[in-house]
Formats: sequence, structure tokens, C-alpha cells
Amino acid sequence: MSWKPETFKVAMPYGPADVPGYTYRGLGLHLIMQQSPKGRRPAMWSLSHLGSGHRIAIINGNVATAFPIASEIAEAGDWEFDSLHGWKDRFPDAKEKVDEILARSKIGKRGSGIGYSEETAQQIAQSRW
Repeated sequence: MSWKPETFKVAMPYGPADVPGYTYRGLGLHLIMQQSPKGRRPAMWSLSHLGSGHRIAIINGNVATAFPIASEIAEAGDWEFDSLHGWKDRFPDAKEKVDEILARSKIGKRGSGIGYSEETAQQIAQSRW
């Protein structure tokens, strides 16, 4: 299986928002900043958990560099859970695995926490049913 084009919900400070991107194994990847015309600033991608809409990581780079890192994170464990706390049962070492992959990549960093709220996560989880 591989990433497929799809619109999905992400958590924003004002609540859930639909974004076009790609989904795979419980995660969504969408472009949040284009590469600058002369290549001085790389493209920026947001990797989000589909079951809560919350950002896991930001990955800098073009498609050829961003997608392999996102795929490695997606394949590192079971992301098919809802809520902000589902990882505790399904993927207890999620934070460590993500941090390890991002540190090795040198082009990614942990998500910012923008829009992180239990209420938004519940709205997004309910919209998936």
C-alpha cells in the first residue's frame, strides 16, 4: 500500500479544517508551504494523525525527500486509533520512534501543538465514523 490523495481534517486553533493531501496507515501528509521560486526555502509538509487531526511532525523538502520520512513514521507503528491518548494502548513508544526518525532525517521536527485540544480531536474522530 502507498500514500493516496485524499482530503482529511486537521486540528487548527479554531477547530477542524479540511485539507487536501495524502493518507497512509492512519496518517495524513499535506503541503503547508511551497518551495521558494529560486529554491532558497524548501517546501514544508505537515504530518498529522488522522484519528485526532493533530500534527506529529513538520518535514522540509521536496516530494522525493519528504515522503520517505513520512512513510517511515507511518510504518513505525499502529496509527489507526482515535483521540489524543489512543497511542498509549496501540503504540506506546510512538514519541520515541518519531523523535528517532526525525533526528536521523535532519529535515524534520516534532509538531508544534497548534490546535491541540481534546474537543477538536473528538470532533475529528467523530467525523471519521
